[in-house]
Amino acid sequence: MGLQVYTNWMKTAGKDKFFTVRKLVVQEALERGIKPTARRFGMSRNTVRLWLKRFKTEGNDGLIDRRAGPNHIPHKTSQELEEQIVEIRKTVPCYGAYRLKHFFRLTPSVGAIQRIIHDRGLARKVRRRYQKKNDLREVKARSYKAFEKLQMDIKYLTDIPPYWEQMQRFRLPRFQYTVRDVKSGMLFLGFADEISEINARTMVQYILSKITPYFPGTVIVQTDNGIEFSGTTKNIENNHFGSAVREQGARHVYIAPGCCNMNGDVESIHATIEEEFYNLTPFCSKGDFFRKAESYRQFYNLERPNYSKGGKTPWLIAQTDHPGTDLASTVQFTHVVELKSLPEPYPQRGQPIPVLPELFFLIPPV
Repeated sequence: MGLQVYTNWMKTAGKDKFFTVRKLVVQEALERGIKPTARRFGMSRNTVRLWLKRFKTEGNDGLIDRRAGPNHIPHKTSQELEEQIVEIRKTVPCYGAYRLKHFFRLTPSVGAIQRIIHDRGLARKVRRRYQKKNDLREVKARSYKAFEKLQMDIKYLTDIPPYWEQMQRFRLPRFQYTVRDVKSGMLFLGFADEISEINARTMVQYILSKITPYFPGTVIVQTDNGIEFSGTTKNIENNHFGSAVREQGARHVYIAPGCCNMNGDVESIHATIEEEFYNLTPFCSKGDFFRKAESYRQFYNLERPNYSKGGKTPWLIAQTDHPGTDLASTVQFTHVVELKSLPEPYPQRGQPIPVLPELFFLIPPV
């Protein structure tokens, strides 16, 4: 209980009630002590101590209000006008005292309007960035069902110091192809040694083949405008990534240029998996890497609670959205995959996108 409770209480109470309130405070302090009384009534300990001292020295007379303020203020805003200001503020809560006075031709001063807004609890609290993000999560939770919208991106593994040495030694994958469900946060992973449109198309078709046959609606796949997602093509006929998505009965959309935060759901998992998996896990072979990557993915989807989503796991959120079906479990068991091991869906390999000089990644002969 905040320290403003007692102050607001005394503001709304008439002077005839002051004595009653203070007597209650004193009786509580005599029975339970100063500190518990201050917590219960939402007032400072000094105020409780003051009324207790006056009561002990003067009795009930010490609790009578001694303020010399006027009983009647002729220029005070009338109750009817206060109610009018309150109703207007509730109608347009985005307007402060200045705009309310200007647009609604209110006669009270700006200070009086501010006082009324504050006393009635209508002042806007400053919303922190995390609160706005939580609001956006609630909007997404209401707008989409699990697996209705997926975000896809690629994570560079070549700039992670604990992983780089192991990558060189055991010829581990250099790039992670990530797909994440917006609503549930369920995670899907694919790995390759190059960034190419072929790999991106292979990954998205692999994931969609597990979802679209069973999902009661149209699945949306969202990506950035990278060349691996055909983001630089001018004609839709040449957009091979979009065609691969449409072949699976889904729809492909791009984020707005320069707005990478629109892909924030998949971007955020990249930081999480780097801290929890790549920075902490040792590998002894390429097969060991894929086993541990799948183990982490299972842990993330089935065991790890997401406190930004009510402390639920991705699988639980998906199962809640699709009760009475095995869709959540079926999709969850879409295992981590090495993209070059999948059946070749296209007759030609795409040209890999250059990242760093290939010589840099050559393993010296033993």
